[in-house]
Amino acid sequence: MTDGTGLPTLPTGTCPHCGQVVPMGHFCGACGAHLVHPHPGRSAARRIHAYAAFPDEPVYRLSVVSSLFPHLSHHSRTIFRVAAAWLAVILVILAIADLEAPLIAVAAIGIPLLFQLYVIEAGTYGDDVIVPAFVTLVIGAGLGIGWAQIAGPYVQHDLLPVFAPSLTTTTAFAAAVLVPVVGQLLMLVPVLLLVATRRSDESLDGFVFGAAGALGFTAAATIAELSSRLSGGVLAHQPFLDVLTEALIRGVSVPLVAAFATGLFGATAWVRRRDDSAPTAARGVWLTSPIAAVVIALVVQIGLGYAEIARLDQAVLVVVYLGAVLVLMGFLRAGLHHVLLHEQHDFAVGPPRTCPSCHHLVPAMPFCPQCGVAQNATSKSHRRSELTRTDELVQTTVTGAGEP
Repeated sequence: MTDGTGLPTLPTGTCPHCGQVVPMGHFCGACGAHLVHPHPGRSAARRIHAYAAFPDEPVYRLSVVSSLFPHLSHHSRTIFRVAAAWLAVILVILAIADLEAPLIAVAAIGIPLLFQLYVIEAGTYGDDVIVPAFVTLVIGAGLGIGWAQIAGPYVQHDLLPVFAPSLTTTTAFAAAVLVPVVGQLLMLVPVLLLVATRRSDESLDGFVFGAAGALGFTAAATIAELSSRLSGGVLAHQPFLDVLTEALIRGVSVPLVAAFATGLFGATAWVRRRDDSAPTAARGVWLTSPIAAVVIALVVQIGLGYAEIARLDQAVLVVVYLGAVLVLMGFLRAGLHHVLLHEQHDFAVGPPRTCPSCHHLVPAMPFCPQCGVAQNATSKSHRRSELTRTDELVQTTVTGAGEP
């Protein structure tokens, strides 16, 4: 027996986790649960060993590229890893050469530019690329410049050396708590403006808009803050380690913290969760809450705020910032994983397509039955090309069947 394309129909069975009748495979195509897990039950449904965006990785894997760019294919992941490594190398080279102006530029736009290249590569915005990117980046950048001008004096005042530094003064509270809290809340504005007018229901679109707005905010704020300090001579003739610390913090840690935190909020605010008609045994629903995402983001930002004014050694400060990146990376991956598992789908077994993750020919479903990747975490450009290829295959099959 064959389907409409002339391919054999796969055997089906009932998923023990969601109750849907699905083609038999390693994973359930409806809820994403691992059907051949050695320990069936909650562990198979939550599948922590197989990240929903990249099933060849566990959820808690420390990978910046697969965390920040969830739509990439295997081939593209390698390219973006090389690009990210080169960005770090360039920052170090500019710090060694004591080229402050280029360092500020690369630190500000390096990761935001890489993110925009990812948007184009993955086709995340579909056919309408310019308008959403313009809205998120421009609004975020405008807010970043304004906030840097307002909040900068508070932070700089508390960074001035004093004989008896205190973390409990009014200015310290403003620099360590109010500035990062208001800044983080302002980063949420671009994605919140798009939620009311969204044209798609895919949760990772919200992640992209949230991360893009945050990166626009941090890029503009970094340029506004560091350029004013450079013109005032603060950065001139600084020791190499101080310049390198500034580059790693402003060029790597700050944009990643902002993108991870705000991107997770965007995904949780955007997602349409499953109802009772599409059950799943996966737990961790609290990880899909936008309130939880905001609380996590604010806690981390306040911690970094106090680290900034505590006058820590440069090496210690870098470790603190990298630790914040790792913490938010873990929350982001866990959050996106559960968002994809709990996302509402109109379940149907569609025509065969080539999975961009495992490259097997499988029926189009919310999850690949072979590798378990979430369809909404795959490139939209790939999905469009596969849809076109399937239509051509069906047309060719029907035409061939009609010939005498």
